[in-house]
Amino acid sequence: MNQNVAKTAPFLVFTDLDGSLIEHESYSMEAAKPALAELARRGVTPVFASSKTAAEILALQRASRITAPFISENGAAVYDSLGQILTAFGLPRTNWLDAVHQLRERLSLRFTGFSDCPVDQIAELTGLSKGDAGKAQRREFTEPMLWQDTQANFQLFQSEIQKLSLTTLEGGRFISIQSQFDKGSAMQWLQARHSQPRPFLVALGDSPNDLSLLAAADVAVVIKSNKSDQLYPQGPATVIRTSMPGPAGWNDGIRQILDLLDSQQLLIN
Repeated sequence: MNQNVAKTAPFLVFTDLDGSLIEHESYSMEAAKPALAELARRGVTPVFASSKTAAEILALQRASRITAPFISENGAAVYDSLGQILTAFGLPRTNWLDAVHQLRERLSLRFTGFSDCPVDQIAELTGLSKGDAGKAQRREFTEPMLWQDTQANFQLFQSEIQKLSLTTLEGGRFISIQSQFDKGSAMQWLQARHSQPRPFLVALGDSPNDLSLLAAADVAVVIKSNKSDQLYPQGPATVIRTSMPGPAGWNDGIRQILDLLDSQQLLIN
């Protein structure tokens, strides 16, 4: 049953990064700073839930002076605020990457993964500096790729990697090859570590790889993007869709949630 929440109710904020809290091109979160400051005033620190590696997220947290646990590589693992792994849901990439490359060769498929690319090429593909591209290369559980073949062959590829207990997940820029895990399950794992009454969950995202995060939340913010029209989370009692992309949309989504919370109009399950 949906119910109103008092403005003093505890809540956690989980957020995607690229295209949500930070700009796709500039990697800036400047436009989200007013909402971040208001959350900080209320004692709420956002939990990053990203396709980025642990090394990338730690560097971003240090740069933004945000200290919190985080979820890396689409929900593959959860880390504490110091970057120590708490739990892993994913199969290590070293266990299956050779088999994926053998499959590509056997079926003559065309795609380029991060493991195929030197740092310079990753920097060019992502707009990251060389140093940050090196952190992006430090994959433990996922292989981002650019698909360069037909849709029919992509369906064939998906069918074949299922035999390896793998799947694909679409993000803002790349398609991720990975095992069976998602951001939503990692978020719920962190929620379960809190004492009763457990805090309600706010999630923000803009791409298909955020759908599990949004669907598992009590309040979901779908941030405008060229893929946000694909996102219709069914689980939350409250869904907010922003009219602006990136951190400006993030800022507006958080503002709307806090306004609803303060006026005791926010519904959760």
